[in-house]
Amino acid sequence: MKASLIKKSLLGLLTFISLTLMILPFVAVYDLGNEATLLAYAASVCLFLVFIPKVRYSLPLLLLGWFVVLYRIFPYGTSFSLDWLTRFGYDFLRAVREIIMGDVGYITELAAVTLIVTWILFLAILPIIFRWFFFTYAMILTYLLTVVIFNRFDLTWHITGILICGIASALIEQVDMRHKRKLGEWVLVLLTLVVLMVAAVYLPQTAIRGQLVSQSTMVRTNLNQIGFYRFIEEHGTPSGSRTGFSENDRQLGGPLLDDTTVLFEAQQNTRHYWRVESKDFYSGKGWISTIREEDFRTDPVSLTVADDQYRQPYTDTEDIVIDFLNHGDYVPLPYGRSQLTVAAGAQGLQVDDSVRRVDLLSPESVSQVTITWDQPDYTAENLQNLSLQQPDTTVNYTQLPDTLPERIPALAQEITAGSDSLFDQVTAIESYLKNTINFRYSKTDAVYPEDDQDYVDQFLFESQVGYCDNFSSSMVVLLRTLDIPARWAKGFSPGDPVTSDGTITYTVRNQNAHSWVEVYFAGYGWIPFEPTPSFQNPDRPVLQTDAATDETTPSETTAETSESSVSSSSSETTASTSSAATEASNDPWLTTELKQLLRNSLMWVVGILVIGLLYIYRHRLFRIQIWLIYRWSKTPLTQAYPRLLKQTTRVLYRHDAETLPDYAQRLESMYPLFHGSFIQLTAAYEAYLYGGSQEQGYHQLIRHTAEQISQLKALK
Repeated sequence: MKASLIKKSLLGLLTFISLTLMILPFVAVYDLGNEATLLAYAASVCLFLVFIPKVRYSLPLLLLGWFVVLYRIFPYGTSFSLDWLTRFGYDFLRAVREIIMGDVGYITELAAVTLIVTWILFLAILPIIFRWFFFTYAMILTYLLTVVIFNRFDLTWHITGILICGIASALIEQVDMRHKRKLGEWVLVLLTLVVLMVAAVYLPQTAIRGQLVSQSTMVRTNLNQIGFYRFIEEHGTPSGSRTGFSENDRQLGGPLLDDTTVLFEAQQNTRHYWRVESKDFYSGKGWISTIREEDFRTDPVSLTVADDQYRQPYTDTEDIVIDFLNHGDYVPLPYGRSQLTVAAGAQGLQVDDSVRRVDLLSPESVSQVTITWDQPDYTAENLQNLSLQQPDTTVNYTQLPDTLPERIPALAQEITAGSDSLFDQVTAIESYLKNTINFRYSKTDAVYPEDDQDYVDQFLFESQVGYCDNFSSSMVVLLRTLDIPARWAKGFSPGDPVTSDGTITYTVRNQNAHSWVEVYFAGYGWIPFEPTPSFQNPDRPVLQTDAATDETTPSETTAETSESSVSSSSSETTASTSSAATEASNDPWLTTELKQLLRNSLMWVVGILVIGLLYIYRHRLFRIQIWLIYRWSKTPLTQAYPRLLKQTTRVLYRHDAETLPDYAQRLESMYPLFHGSFIQLTAAYEAYLYGGSQEQGYHQLIRHTAEQISQLKALK
């Protein structure tokens, strides 16, 4: 008995160490907090399972601990009582119902934390009670493998420690067993664990990591779109910016979390970008506006805004009605000339002509703005013959930091080597960023540059993964190295259109926030260009000869309305399935045939692994069934014996006319390992059936016989 307790204590300790090594990076990745509470809970669960192995006694304590840890995380401001339990149960059932019914697109905090706490309990029970070491530690190692792939964490010691705990647990379990596991099965178990460890340690250092990250972008992008990462950020330490328009763009970089809050709705016929402002000064880390005027034009009712550099006639005229729902003080505008009118009762409008930004004097009092919009003519054929000129302004739109790495202008020269005109140079750089396989669009994989790194340089030559802030900033900087005047513009992509009774209403959300590029053309002013993959700006000049082969795809609208970008908090919506599919198809080595081969190979590997696991643990399923019977059944003998008999007949056939006592005698004569237990159990079963004797005191005999049958099947 003492030796058994020592053995269970060692297994409990190794399990707790493994859970700790899993919990720490889990908390670090998702910023969930409550680290001490989760570790204390894991320790208490292991202690209960070691010192109170009988489920009838330990289960109430485990359930109590489960509720206590959830109470510490969700106290509701009340004591631990029936009232708290009632409220928790109601909230939990409501959360589950909302997820099942699709009322929410993300996992609520209550459901997520409950899942985590339950997962800890599950991973403790498997190795301590059922001795499922391979399955348990394989799951833990697989999880840590995903952590190091997608988060650039160094978990070498965590993985090594868990591997050691898994092997040590399996070896301890074998000490008192009469029958040793077959050599081939041990080789398969150890080989699988070693492969997982080696992959987790060395895979991030190889080119395979980039392919795995790239191919899984669509999955993580969809998680972001349904609000999973936003939920994690809201209930933990903030780890990334959230999509939406922000005033502060001084420090760019890092991942973005989608925010689907509706900002405004616009009734209009023509689809277009919504411009808010532009910024002129690039610091190497982000963007600053150096030209904001202190004297604004103001008007209590109406004013007109236009690019004063535009000298061409306007084309069509359209009326737009904007209804503000959740909004700041800025007014988003289309490109061209806009005459704005506010509803009665508002204090009016002000405009900063230096950046062409319009603000509401009293945002809280304005719910609607009407715009009479004159559309500009940005025909590309008219721009092709224009020469490079600087705008008539004191602002330096070719400014670059003195610390800009030399390889950036060298790259710009290389990209535009075959371009003769200004328009060709601009579109060459735009196409390089937008259409080449060098770069990949992702909000979830974007990284922060180091303190001594230039934001654009890090994106162009190192990570080459990012969202619209990365692409637009890079295009502006590349153009400026060629002395082409360019500036960084920000606002919103068109939004989601809905047609009702002949009226088109565009709904614009935080996740539609976006940034792009404006380039100066003499006589036409500041013209928008779009270097971000999967985005198509309707105002961007397009050659008529290229109209049929334009970059627009059938999923263009979906991509734009589901992507956004932020700088420090300004944002971009991700390119959903269209972007991910484009990235996958652009892989130089990942052909359709190779993808199909990899997919089929993966299916075969998974199938073989599942079959191997079922084969290894085929004897456990029978023992679990018997364990449940002798633990919980009031009549264990009558329920267990037919199942025991069925298992023995798979090893030794029973003749139709053979009685149970005769069969038991023949079985034990051929397999002495039963030591009379099956004969004794058969006699008790017949005595109960024919004599009506009381069914009591056979729990240990049933358990012992089941163990012998499992060993007998293993020998076969």
